[in-house]
Amino acid sequence: MDSAPHQVSRYQHDYSSPPSASGDALYTGQPPRGTTSGEINDDALLFLAVPAGWFIRAVAFLGELVASAILRLVFPVAILIGALRALPAVVAANLRRAALGLFAAACTFAALVAMLFVSVLLGFVLVRHWVDERVTVRQPLYFDYTEAQPSAAVALAGARGVALPAGHSVMVSMALLLPDSYHNREVGMFQIKAEALSVTGMTMASDTQPYMLRYKSTPVRLAQSALMSVPLTLGMRGETQTANLKVLQYREGHGRHKRTGHIRVLLQPRAATVQLPQVYKADLVVQTTLPWIKSLACGLKWTLCVWVSFSVYIVLVVLALCWVRTLAVSARNRRLSEIQGNGKMASDLGTGHNGESPRKELSEDLTVKMRARRRKRKAQLRTQIQGGSMELEFTEGSASGVAVRGDWSGPE
Repeated sequence: MDSAPHQVSRYQHDYSSPPSASGDALYTGQPPRGTTSGEINDDALLFLAVPAGWFIRAVAFLGELVASAILRLVFPVAILIGALRALPAVVAANLRRAALGLFAAACTFAALVAMLFVSVLLGFVLVRHWVDERVTVRQPLYFDYTEAQPSAAVALAGARGVALPAGHSVMVSMALLLPDSYHNREVGMFQIKAEALSVTGMTMASDTQPYMLRYKSTPVRLAQSALMSVPLTLGMRGETQTANLKVLQYREGHGRHKRTGHIRVLLQPRAATVQLPQVYKADLVVQTTLPWIKSLACGLKWTLCVWVSFSVYIVLVVLALCWVRTLAVSARNRRLSEIQGNGKMASDLGTGHNGESPRKELSEDLTVKMRARRRKRKAQLRTQIQGGSMELEFTEGSASGVAVRGDWSGPE
């Protein structure tokens, strides 16, 4: 029996119209009728590429952007080159010279701008290196109250300190914040001693200065407390006193034994007492003063920067001109030597080709002259023969010289 009529078709959909050639048909994942195995594999690859389509589109978009940018850069140059090729040789040569001139001008401008930038940078660096500035150091002080005379030191040299320039005048001051307490009222007065110690530990300068807390009577203190009760209660104002003292002044010297290493401050009680004041906060301020010449240079720092930069720029321009002139002279000498060598070769070649021509011309001239003389003699001889006279004569000093003389009347 034939089983072909009982087979059921695997494709139940009826494709009434084929997919359009433009590719707008919807992909259903099932192969249409009449498809081969190659088409099925292509459809499968397209199906696998669908999830990564955005990546492919992004890469294509980037490629188009890069290609368009390159074409926009290259297209004007190509048009210019084509236009130059289409021009006559003279115009193209003139345009080439103009382009070379513009390029040389652009290079010169770039070199001048670079030299200006370098000169300004060097000017600022040199002025900053040469001109000294005032040094100000502010460091907190922490007194050691375990000592009979509490002391505190500030390092001004080494890795943790700031070295003071030599020749500067140094002024040391101290700022104290003292509480307005009953203890400080009882202390009243105390001594402050400041010492400048060198790097080797020697005392370079020392000074002592007394200080007394400001006195306030009980009624004045009560009135101030009543008026400032709200700020005092809110903590906006405190019951303190501030003291600013100039404790030391000296000049920084030259040499290792005259360079400041530390500044030490001591609190000393007054005589017959051991009570020391209570201190909230203490700061040491070290300021230097320049000599008058350095002070003038520091005041004219920006003017010096401008002039030094201008001088450096002039020097750089002169050096560049000398260098370019040397290159130009060497190139000109090389050019002249090449031209002279070519001229010498040409003259040598001309002499080699024309060395025999003067001899040939001389021989030709002699031949022409001899022929002319022969013709002249023949003509004279003919005239004498026709005249009927002929003479023979021996010339003096010649055995072969013969002259013909006589009358010739012709044949009888």
